[in-house]
Amino acid sequence: MDNQLYSYEEVCELIEHKDLKILKKRDEDLNKICQFGERGSILNVNTLLYNRYQFHATEKDFNAIKRMAESENLAIVLRETDKDEIEDLVSGYEEVGSKAILFIKNGNRLIQLNETEKNLPHEIIFFTNENLNLILDCLCEIDKSKTKQKVAAPVVKVTKVAEPELTDEEIREIYPEGCAVTHTKYGHGIVKSVSTGRITVEFDNSVEKILGAKICIKNKLLTVA
Repeated sequence: MDNQLYSYEEVCELIEHKDLKILKKRDEDLNKICQFGERGSILNVNTLLYNRYQFHATEKDFNAIKRMAESENLAIVLRETDKDEIEDLVSGYEEVGSKAILFIKNGNRLIQLNETEKNLPHEIIFFTNENLNLILDCLCEIDKSKTKQKVAAPVVKVTKVAEPELTDEEIREIYPEGCAVTHTKYGHGIVKSVSTGRITVEFDNSVEKILGAKICIKNKLLTVA
């Protein structure tokens, strides 16, 4: 299956765009990871080898993300306790690029994915860029709640005006159908169509990718050649 997930560099840019504080480093196996705070949850971005994201979660993050995923009808809880059986299930979801988000309570201890801190017992595995955005947005909400708890004095709440969604016509003004474009990861391509906020691009070797227009524009991932 063709890897359509963001690269480590793209993920770091997306995280920084959302104003989340991270530590960037590699673990002992040279996996590229982003840690949310000194002892926070860890996002493993090894998308050059696997079509998945792995999230080693604290108790609080695991429960909050699970509630969010359940509200979106995306959550699947794996209750198996055999390492090989869990890995077979994860591979099956990975092969089809599932939209599900898998939750493995005590997953790091069960299948020993890597030697993470003891405060990161749980594992969340997912297979799409859309779910990465959902989880990062959930972490933003958690971060905001922490900030509110630390503030003792009353503060004036500033309502952030949501950015209006772009129409397909507005997207076509930026990326006209048939125009040549360059993607930061996939290289040169031609815009085939724009529909429901998504851009279909045919890259070299006739490889088609469906990209979210909003993310491409915000993060300058796709530029007109």
